[in-house]
Amino acid sequence: MMKIRVVGTTLVSMLAAGLCAFGQANLQAFPAGTTTMVFHIVTEDLTEPQLLELQVIGRADGTYTVRMVMEATGTADQMSAFGFVFGAAGLMYGGGQDVSLAALQTLMDQRRRLQEGQEYALPSGGAFTDVSLVTIAGVQCVGGSIVDPRNPNSRTTIAFSLSHPVYTVPRLRLERLRDGRWETVFSMELVEYAFVGG
Repeated sequence: MMKIRVVGTTLVSMLAAGLCAFGQANLQAFPAGTTTMVFHIVTEDLTEPQLLELQVIGRADGTYTVRMVMEATGTADQMSAFGFVFGAAGLMYGGGQDVSLAALQTLMDQRRRLQEGQEYALPSGGAFTDVSLVTIAGVQCVGGSIVDPRNPNSRTTIAFSLSHPVYTVPRLRLERLRDGRWETVFSMELVEYAFVGG
């Protein structure tokens, strides 16, 4: 098996575009120092989990550096099409699901008002259900599932950070109903969060 690290400007730009679509925290929310966020990504196309490390380095002069490192392990065939570049295609288009960016933006904007156990109608016609408070890698979050009656065979589970600045959402899971069972086709979850003051 081979390991690949992507450093190419084009690929990083594609990833940045995907992450911005789900950008949760403005850079100004990150304090001076280095915030490191590590995500595990699972897709149905690869047998091994993928790794994404994001670092936001805030400086006293108001400038920031965002560092992204992606890593995946797979066969030559799996790696040949850069299948591990989940961000651009997976995030921007919801891994093949019909995920409304307007609905996600509404939820992000209102995340501090969301209450556990409630259900919320979304502008896209779906609903945000199963709302609960969760802790992901030490980050307090509010999460739930986006369901849409027009697409009953898919659902999106997502969590938004409440306690710490996170560059993208701490949890995103896309599932499809196949043969009466929910199967994950894409997931990204924060597994490590660290801050070193600077």
